[in-house]
Amino acid sequence: MYTGPGKGKTTAALGLGLRAAGAGLKVHMIQFMKGRRYSEINSIENLPNFTISQHGRDEFVSKEKPEKIDIDMAQEGFAHAKKIIKNGEYDMVILDELNVAVVQQVVGGY
Repeated sequence: MYTGPGKGKTTAALGLGLRAAGAGLKVHMIQFMKGRRYSEINSIENLPNFTISQHGRDEFVSKEKPEKIDIDMAQEGFAHAKKIIKNGEYDMVILDELNVAVVQQVVGGY
């Protein structure tokens, strides 16, 4: 698990996912609170065995005062993550920005 302030957490998780996909394992990365097309998404979409789904808007989300849409999208992401994990189709599931999504749920009263 990668946590803490600053950059590098998503990049580190992507590195592990790339290694797994390169070894023939199926990887699904679920990005909470992200909706922007980052350059890594363009690269990964061309890789077999690596899927990314995004559950967020293409704008900054306030951790202190999230909007209802951000909470709703975080809940959609949780539901999707549960389905993917229970399904058992993937060898690795990456929950990117999960800590931020959990804060969104708590702050939002859920």
